[in-house]
Amino acid sequence: MIKIENLCKEYQDFKIDHINLEVDKGEYFVVLGPSGSGKTLLLEMIAGLIKPDSGSIRGVYHSRIGLIYQDYMLFPHMNVFRNIGYGLRIIKTGKDEINNIVRSTAQELDISHLLHRRIDRLSGGERQRVAIARTMVLEPEIYLFDEPTAALDLSTRIKIQRLFMRLHKELRPTVIHVTHDFEEALVLGDRVALLFDGKMVQIDTPEKVFNNPVTKTAADFLGYKNVLSGKIKDYRMNIHGVEIMTMVPRSDLAYIAIRANGIILSKEKILSSARNSFPGEVLRVIQRENHIEVVFDIGILLHVDITSQSRQELAVKPGRRLWATFKTAALKVFEH
Repeated sequence: MIKIENLCKEYQDFKIDHINLEVDKGEYFVVLGPSGSGKTLLLEMIAGLIKPDSGSIRGVYHSRIGLIYQDYMLFPHMNVFRNIGYGLRIIKTGKDEINNIVRSTAQELDISHLLHRRIDRLSGGERQRVAIARTMVLEPEIYLFDEPTAALDLSTRIKIQRLFMRLHKELRPTVIHVTHDFEEALVLGDRVALLFDGKMVQIDTPEKVFNNPVTKTAADFLGYKNVLSGKIKDYRMNIHGVEIMTMVPRSDLAYIAIRANGIILSKEKILSSARNSFPGEVLRVIQRENHIEVVFDIGILLHVDITSQSRQELAVKPGRRLWATFKTAALKVFEH
């Protein structure tokens, strides 16, 4: 187990502030946060590259660690074979054994055909596989991934994510993976920690983190496109004359967050247990990669995600009058 207690570090104009964290042996743990939140600094302290000002990190320093960066850190003057075998040469492994280990690992990662190729002639995905192979040959007990797919295109990123899943399933190392991509965290993580401005704000399973963000900042980051604020009285939040029913009886200032896919559009008012149903008008229709985003005016603006089929069935276009419906249980309320 990796155990971090009250970890603090002031670095330039940034501060890691009293981080407490436990990562179980064999766990795939994802640290998720925006750029500049302290993810890389935390990872480099865990790796022992940067010394903390205070606090402790246990369960790491006597373990074999493999650190893989976003920019791969490959040696441009060496071909793929020599890059993969570099660490083995440093620890004085025999030439024949290096040859066997490198070729076996390259075959496992489907890069055998690249062994004599120069690094500058590789694609981003190929370079990442070489970086992984260079780490794998040393048989680390702990992998530290620093935004390892950030520079890759979508198709290659998905392939590398699947590779990580397979390697973790087969080898069962402990993995700490930092990323700003919440879809990647959802796919890979056994647990996820949210890191904002050097502070851990939430640690749980991916599903619980994404479905129950504990702060407005977390909701914004996790893609809750509808984050609204106001005063709650008698369970109602009044925003510019629009009354939204909540599960909170009273608050002088609160934020509510609604997922864009938690709102239903319909031609007529839906007769159901949902407490929030409003007539409104479509302002914009935006084609996204896997869905349609609708900007809908009910007196306040709502962002609603629908399928292409729903767009056709509802004849969604600017100026179209429809109803928007969502349950009070779909609201996340953050009180101040």
